[in-house]
This record gives sequence, C-alpha cells and structure tokens, in this order.
Amino acid sequence: MAGSVIQNKASAMKTVVCFILLLSFWLPSATNAVSAPDTQEERPGVPAFRLIAADGKEFTQKDMLGKTTLLIFWASWCGTCHQELPKLRRLQEKWADRPFQVIAIGFRDSEQNISRYVKNHPDVFSFPVFYDKGDTVSARFGAMTTPTLFLFDKEGKLVVPYRGGGLLEHPQFQKILTGLL
Repeated sequence: MAGSVIQNKASAMKTVVCFILLLSFWLPSATNAVSAPDTQEERPGVPAFRLIAADGKEFTQKDMLGKTTLLIFWASWCGTCHQELPKLRRLQEKWADRPFQVIAIGFRDSEQNISRYVKNHPDVFSFPVFYDKGDTVSARFGAMTTPTLFLFDKEGKLVVPYRGGGLLEHPQFQKILTGLL
C-alpha cells in the first residue's frame, strides 16, 4: 500500500515537472506571439489540480474535459488584470451557447484581497473564481506573472499559453478559439 502511494506521488510529480518544463520552452516571450502547435500530440495535457471556492464548490482538471477552457491566473493588485477581467466576461457571454468556460484563479495575493475584489466588482465576474492557496496550482501550471492565461481544448490539451494583456483581442487567438468551439 505505502509503495503504491509513493509511486503515485512520484508519477504525479513527474507529470507536473514535465508540464512545467514544456511550458518553460513554449510560453511566449516578451513578444507574446499567439500560436498553437500543429498537432494535438505536441501539446501537454492539463496537470492534476484541485481548487475549492469560498462556497465549497470544487474544480479539478476533470471539470475541463468536454469544454474549451480559458484559465486566467490573476491578482487584485494587477492593473492589467483589471483591464482583462471584464473582457473575459464579454468573451464568455459571446460563447454562452457553446461548450466554453472561463475560470479565474487568484494567486500571488491574499484570499481576502481576491474575495474583496470579486465582491466589489460583481459586474465583472460572471464566471467562477477560485483562490490558489499557497500558489500550488499556479506552480503546477508554471504561471509566475499576472495575468497568465491558458487556453485548453475539450480534451484538456494546452492550445495557447499567454503572459500579459492583449490576448483576447488578438486576431490569431480569436481564430484559434473559434476553431475549438
């Protein structure tokens, strides 16, 4: 029993390390070019994670399967995040009739600050918001700056990783997203 637990933890850790290594070579540089690999086999899958919302709602990598998912890692003190979050609401509303979801994950901030920001901006958050306690989920994804966005396909394969603002208006992103939906 103990041996299988150790093997499972080692396997999970190996998956996370591989995902982070792939992202370190794949995340766009300062130019923030938007592109996707040619084949699904070249794309890493979503790492295992678990988030719990203030209302007790759970969200894991399994909740991403069957839906195109856009994750944003953000912080209440991030000016660029303040500009991007309302755009995410409009994007989600645009594709409300499709299997598409936006998930916001607060990190590099206190849970109280994230909660306060969400409470003070009810017109922005039509999508679920989770807090990354201890920044463990962001570490699994390799998100180190705010905002960092990840677009995953319905199979949980990474399509577009992106750091910074401006992704949502980018014509190539719009083309990729439309193709996934």
